Amino acid sequence: EGADTDRIVFGTYRETGTWSPLLISLLADHLFCGGEGTLLDVGANIGLVTIPVVERTGVHAIAFEPEPVNHEILRRNVARHGLWARVETHAVALSTEPGRVALAVSENNSGDHRLALDVLSALPAGTRLVTVEAAVLDQVLEGRTLAGPLVMKLDTQGAEVRVLLGAERTLQHVDYLVIEYWPAGLLRMGNTAEQLQRLLRGFPFGAFLNQKMLPDQLVPSAALLAALSWIATDGSDEGFVDLLFA
Repeated sequence: EGADTDRIVFGTYRETGTWSPLLISLLADHLFCGGEGTLLDVGANIGLVTIPVVERTGVHAIAFEPEPVNHEILRRNVARHGLWARVETHAVALSTEPGRVALAVSENNSGDHRLALDVLSALPAGTRLVTVEAAVLDQVLEGRTLAGPLVMKLDTQGAEVRVLLGAERTLQHVDYLVIEYWPAGLLRMGNTAEQLQRLLRGFPFGAFLNQKMLPDQLVPSAALLAALSWIATDGSDEGFVDLLFA
């Protein structure tokens, strides 16, 4: 189930019957090939990744989705598939500190909601804002032991640095990180690509992800990060790429 107004994420699902099939295969068939583990889905949307991965494996998932409509549909989809025993959801935006934050809502793309922290320019006229809860990942998971491998999928429309700065302890246990690298989006949140790269250097290996094939090998993360120079980091380039770190 998805929003009729969503022409991008749920629109693609309506037309094709799937969303990000290679990402789902990477997670379910490779990273969780042993059938066990924990998925942290940060920016879970309506569950189009969490649900098929949990159904195809024995993993548990902790899904974070701050936008109220998305989160309610996520909960209904989890219930529809009978997965409440292995999926927990949190209606929060992960960041560096708890509190209340504004979320800018996209009217036609349920995957493009983002924190309203545009420090470079005013938000477009008519942008609809909703107030949501913010939380710190380390605090949400404090005291918990999560089954491994621990995989984090992180796509928060430019708030990735904020999420990771609030996940210092959690990152020490993350085996694999799937993340969107979008320098222009990071700048709008008051962060930089350089900050994100420093955080990612904690992983020794990585690979580019694309929509046509899975990576056949990992490379040293330093080499992977150096190869990102084709995307300008000053906000002049809206280019982005999905990355895997291990």
